[in-house]
Amino acid sequence: MEENKQVTDTSVGVIAYLTLIGFIIALILNNDKKDEVKSFGAFHLRQSIGLMISGLILMIGLVILTVILTLISPTLAITLSGILYPVIYLGMLALLIIGIINAANGTKKELPVVGPFITKTFGKAFE
Repeated sequence: MEENKQVTDTSVGVIAYLTLIGFIIALILNNDKKDEVKSFGAFHLRQSIGLMISGLILMIGLVILTVILTLISPTLAITLSGILYPVIYLGMLALLIIGIINAANGTKKELPVVGPFITKTFGKAFE
């Protein structure tokens, strides 16, 4: 994990976190970059796609849990999903903001909690 490495062009890193369309635009923009600037963009592209996939997996898991709990106890399902959905959404939003701040500051810093797993999973993708 590299931290606090300054890179001059932060646009690709920031754009990567802004929706799936932003990710695709950042991917195209990063294709023309060279050396350390390309490496910086690729790092944030990996963190961004990993965050999107993590959020999708969490939401699918929560839907499955809600369906199972509904079969057991509808009241319990409503109560738990009413608590868990906002917590997960706020957690993902917090990670998204952290990623944008890291990219805007020009640092290659992994996201908390999911960052090391993302780095291990995606390796050198997008470089």
